[in-house]
Amino acid sequence: MKNKIAIIANGSINDKEFHKKFLKDFDIVICADGGANNARELDITPDYIIGDLDSADSEVIDYFNNKKTEIINDDDQNKTDLELAIALATTLDPSEIKIFGAIGNRIDHTLANIFCLTQIKPEIKAQIIDEKNVISLVEDSIDVIGKKDDLVSVVPLTDVFGLSYNGLKWNVSNKNTRMGWFGISNRLTNSKGKINLSKGKILVIKSKE
Repeated sequence: MKNKIAIIANGSINDKEFHKKFLKDFDIVICADGGANNARELDITPDYIIGDLDSADSEVIDYFNNKKTEIINDDDQNKTDLELAIALATTLDPSEIKIFGAIGNRIDHTLANIFCLTQIKPEIKAQIIDEKNVISLVEDSIDVIGKKDDLVSVVPLTDVFGLSYNGLKWNVSNKNTRMGWFGISNRLTNSKGKINLSKGKILVIKSKE
C-alpha cells in the first residue's frame, strides 16, 4: 500500500490551525531537522526526524525521542535537511509527498526548497503547501482545483513545449516558450482548470490573495 507522506521543514508556519488540520491526513510525517520545532508547536508527533540536528532544539529532540520518533542524525553537508527528508521519503513507498514549512523569510532557503521538488519522481504527487499557496512541479499535466478567481501562476523551469491551459481567464494553446517567460496572476474561471505540456518542467502556483 502506498503512503501519503508529509514533510515538515524549518520555514514559517503562521496559520497553525490550517496546518494541524491538514497534517492529520498523512500516513507518515517526517521532520527536516528544525522542522521538529514546528511539529512540536503544532502538537504533531513525527515518525522521523532527519538532519544534522543543528536547527532542532535539544529539548524538542528529547521530547520526541521519548515519543518513540525515529531520529536519524545525518551530517551530509552536501545536502540540505529538506533534501535528506525527501530522500528518506522516497524509500517509504510514497504515493504523494507534501511539504510544509518550506516558505520563509530567507529567499535563498525558499527557492532551494522549491527546487527540491525536482528531486521527486514525476509519478509521485509532490507539492509545497502553506495557508496561501500550493506549489506543484508539473512535467505533463495537472488539474488545478480551487475556487473561481483563485490566482494561478505558471513559471517554467526549463524550455517548455506544447503548453496549454483550460479553465483559466487567459488561456494559451500549444505554446512553446523558454525559461524566463512567466504566466503570472491568471485566474480560475470556475472550480477547476487544467494545465498540460508535452515537454519540459513548470511550477504551477495556486495562491489566495
